[in-house]
Amino acid sequence: MLATHRYFKRRQKTSPGRKYPASAVVLNGFLLCLSTGAIADKASAPAHAPRLRPVGEASAPAHAPYLHPVGSDKVLLTPMTVYDDLIYPELIEQPRMRNQLDRNALQATEMSNLNGVLRSQSGLTLAQGSGQMMTGISLRGASGGQGLITLDGVPLFANFAGFYSLSHYSLDALDRVTVTRGSGGERHGSRTLGGAIHLRTRQLQAKDSFLHVEGGSYDTVRGATGTGLTTKAGDFSAVVGRSDVFNGISQAQNGAERDDFGMTHASGNWSKEFNRGGLDASVYFVRTDEDIDGPGLVLPRRTTGWVDDKRGRLSDETWVAQLRGQYNLASYWNSSLQFGFTQDRQKMASTAIRPFSLTSQLFMLDWKNTHRLPLSADSRNQALLVWGINTQQQHALNLPVTQTVVSPNVRGELIMGAWQWSADARSDHGDTYGDHQVFSLGANRSLPQNMSVWANGGTGYRQPGVSELMHPVFGNKALQGEHNAGGEIGWRWRPLPASEVKVSGYYQNYQQMITMQLDARTGVTRAGNIQEADVWGAEMQSQHRWTSVWESGLNYSYMTTKNPVTHLRVPARPEHQGVFWNEVQLLQQLKLRVELTVRSGYWFDVANTVRAHSAPRVNALLKYQLTSKTDVYLRGENITDERTPELNDFNFNGAAFYLGLRTGF
Repeated sequence: MLATHRYFKRRQKTSPGRKYPASAVVLNGFLLCLSTGAIADKASAPAHAPRLRPVGEASAPAHAPYLHPVGSDKVLLTPMTVYDDLIYPELIEQPRMRNQLDRNALQATEMSNLNGVLRSQSGLTLAQGSGQMMTGISLRGASGGQGLITLDGVPLFANFAGFYSLSHYSLDALDRVTVTRGSGGERHGSRTLGGAIHLRTRQLQAKDSFLHVEGGSYDTVRGATGTGLTTKAGDFSAVVGRSDVFNGISQAQNGAERDDFGMTHASGNWSKEFNRGGLDASVYFVRTDEDIDGPGLVLPRRTTGWVDDKRGRLSDETWVAQLRGQYNLASYWNSSLQFGFTQDRQKMASTAIRPFSLTSQLFMLDWKNTHRLPLSADSRNQALLVWGINTQQQHALNLPVTQTVVSPNVRGELIMGAWQWSADARSDHGDTYGDHQVFSLGANRSLPQNMSVWANGGTGYRQPGVSELMHPVFGNKALQGEHNAGGEIGWRWRPLPASEVKVSGYYQNYQQMITMQLDARTGVTRAGNIQEADVWGAEMQSQHRWTSVWESGLNYSYMTTKNPVTHLRVPARPEHQGVFWNEVQLLQQLKLRVELTVRSGYWFDVANTVRAHSAPRVNALLKYQLTSKTDVYLRGENITDERTPELNDFNFNGAAFYLGLRTGF
């Protein structure tokens, strides 16, 4: 008889020492690995390829099978990690810059929402006003509307072109955040051109129940709690939370009125495993109500800008739901079908704008078939083929706009010795913006001393989402679809288990790039197309543990963006960005983390006449462990009180401090 240890990444379950019949172990283990898209046992990995595992997760033991004494029919197999990844069923380590923040990494900073953790990512630019308002996002120069952020594989709507409410996604509700860069959008359901941000809602067991509360500057109070339950009907988990800012700063740069903010969020997950497949479902809800400012005449320049508005009010409500089933049709064939839905409803009123309501909805159906084939007896050489159809329909309620896109897609991956190859293609068939075909190619080469090099290239296309077209204030019904072509080369080195250096350089040519565009003569901002843009850039990411109590990291991005037609710079794209952090264990229970973020100046407007100045900022965290499940912390944000605005006419939060408690039960 065979006995095996299997670790299920999906729900953190373990089954140590359980006995299985030999046929069941071999067949079920192989099929499960096929369905999840990764075989992490050392015996099945290429000799020269790095083992794939989420950031921060320890390696499975790598010792040989242990044979019991003569006469025993039991063999204890090497522990094996089985990966259930709905977004990335893949064979190779992708030939591009990619960062994955697991639960431990998200919790390490004790930030309240996505704004805090995403600022440390190279190639990613964030521009925000007051602490709760929506954030402008660009990845390698490209912004995006619907699809720049996905939740459990479902593309989300932007508030308008390139702007998302990152504060609506509490880190307490997330298990993982993955940032991808470059081409290959069909892999994860996003069609954005410079990359995307993928969120996974949190899945909990009963032993993972938690309570998290904090309060501090601007009369802020936040709280969240979550728990899980395992039954014969499946595994259930839920997280709920509430955030209130009772005395926030004015959105307007020169405003004096205080603006409040309130948010309620809730998420739930269910999953059930069967003999040859499984089902999982998730739902996420968030609603915010906040004071806002509005457009008005700004003196002395006598142009339109953002000013205090006592009548300004914004309500935003988002629903995201998905149901996915997967089944092993054969030992080499796994098929999955996912249905996704999201709705975003914005209601706004101000003195200068007639009250409006904009409701955007998206329905998605994604059918995927995965074939994994060993090409050698020892499985050192393997091939992966994924094919399917992704269909998305989006529309704005009570408005004459509907878009449907049907996208057959195919992807292949191949490991041959030290080489890893990948290729993918997608064909969009749209009823509004026509047909478009895109592709990408990539290669990895493993080198001695835990080094590797990679290269990739490809094309992309994205049509504007309905919220970009129909937003009453910032939308533009005349927007055209944007497309690009480019490539990247990179080098990776892992000298030690807790150390890594990654360097890459890239070039992208964008046609009809969609951006928010400020006209400095009138002060009016709305979405528009930039006829052409050339983007050159380089990124560096490094992390090193110097001693058992000291760890640090440095991320740096260089990017130059230029319109070759006008010879002007693309607005809101800083040339230099950097993050340097240190984490020190001062005492056995006491830890200090300090983070410095720096960005250079950039232009606010398309005519390059209004400039944003450079801004260095410092965050700090002091955390004390009371028990194995309870921490108290003091977090300081922008403790240097650097108030240089990131958005024209908008304020930026000054120094803020928060005291918090996190405990498990």
